[in-house]
Amino acid sequence: MVRISEDLVRKRAEHNDKEIGTLEEIALHQEHIEKIEALDKWCKHLRILLLHSNIISKLAFE
Repeated sequence: MVRISEDLVRKRAEHNDKEIGTLEEIALHQEHIEKIEALDKWCKHLRILLLHSNIISKLAFE
């Protein structure tokens, strides 16, 4: 299972100088991600999340 890691998020945040605390948009497409975790802890201002072409089977909101 591929998980979203802080390193992956930083790598994909190159347009934001790899700063993820203020990130508003991120593209995590084609990463074979199965589960979304911890993004809300790292990216408190995230408004747009692009996840197409992954293998996420279920979305749950708390």
